Amino acid sequence: MYGDGNLSKVVNGSWNHAILRLLTCMAVLLLPPGKAAVAGDAVTFTVSPEPEVVYSYQRQRCDNLTIPDSPARAYRREDGSIIMIAAHFNNRFLEGSDFDHLSPNCAVQSKGSESADPAEFDDRFWIQSLIPLGGGRIMALASHEYWGSRHPGVCEKGAWPTCWYLSIVGLEANERDLSFRLLPRDQRLVAGSNRRFDTSIKAAGFQTVTNTVFDGDHAYFIAWTEDAAEPGGRGNCLFRAPRNDLVNGWRMLSNGRFADSPDPYPTEGQEPVQARCDRLGGPDMSGKARSLVWLEGKRQWMFVWMARGKQVGAFYATSPDLRNWSSAALLVPLDPFWGTTETGTFYDYPSVIDHDSPSPNFQTAGEGFYLYMTRLNWQEKRSTMDRDLVRFRVTVNR
Repeated sequence: MYGDGNLSKVVNGSWNHAILRLLTCMAVLLLPPGKAAVAGDAVTFTVSPEPEVVYSYQRQRCDNLTIPDSPARAYRREDGSIIMIAAHFNNRFLEGSDFDHLSPNCAVQSKGSESADPAEFDDRFWIQSLIPLGGGRIMALASHEYWGSRHPGVCEKGAWPTCWYLSIVGLEANERDLSFRLLPRDQRLVAGSNRRFDTSIKAAGFQTVTNTVFDGDHAYFIAWTEDAAEPGGRGNCLFRAPRNDLVNGWRMLSNGRFADSPDPYPTEGQEPVQARCDRLGGPDMSGKARSLVWLEGKRQWMFVWMARGKQVGAFYATSPDLRNWSSAALLVPLDPFWGTTETGTFYDYPSVIDHDSPSPNFQTAGEGFYLYMTRLNWQEKRSTMDRDLVRFRVTVNR
């Protein structure tokens, strides 16, 4: 068991204002440690000043759409080799003997059929979580997007987001061939919207998912919803499934207990499910949860996201039990591409991976880890496909 539900609740504390002011003022090339706002047992980190390039768009792309467009996820095969994905909707993998010898597998890709029927949940998907099922089988959770403006006659093109219908779906593959396919329709949907698609929708449903972690008899992930969280509508929500039912057993935390998630298009004549989930954290936990890891030395969970506000960069919060979270703290002041119209170098999709983690899906971190991020190379022009996957070395401070 990596987590301990009997640990005492984290007590919210105040920011260390002096360190935060220093973080804000210093350049990215001199990255200071973050400071967690947890009274009595703060978790802090030191981040390396320069990133290592893991995947170069200019040198290694299979085609123009081979881009890191999701948080990086790693998986250790039974033979010890490594696969990694930072998915775009064509879902290509990197693979190699270890983390220092990863290269794209251009022969394999997993794509949705771009169905114009929102009830199929088979338009475009981004694989964002890899779950070992045993016997060389891997389940994946993907962020699925049905965008009505992309389908002729459904929605007129207009300001984005509009007609954006989102869900979390399940897939499965063998760890050798990596040809992920959507689960049968009656097992496919993990979390959807509280309403059926119509052209008045701007953004609805669950958009993105962290990696999946195991704790005791259950597996967990955190997903962002555009409209189902309480309070506020938008926010991060916790999901759980028993280890012996990782395909069909997913439920979301709602009113303090785990209940069925929204399902607007049920199969076999069942009634649609409408439900609200408990929004994790306080108002400062405002970004989409991207990565979840158990800090072994601190005996706390940590999740990471990007935000742009008074502070800009990758943030983190910690928890003993996945339900009660500390205040947000700045991990590294890197500039995301959204919220600005400037050109330059931008970063997004933070993911925590400790190469030495013994778990096949790298859910633990010891004295240090890597912060994987997508680097957008927009120095001369915005919205180009030129983006790399990079990693920063991070040390957990004693």
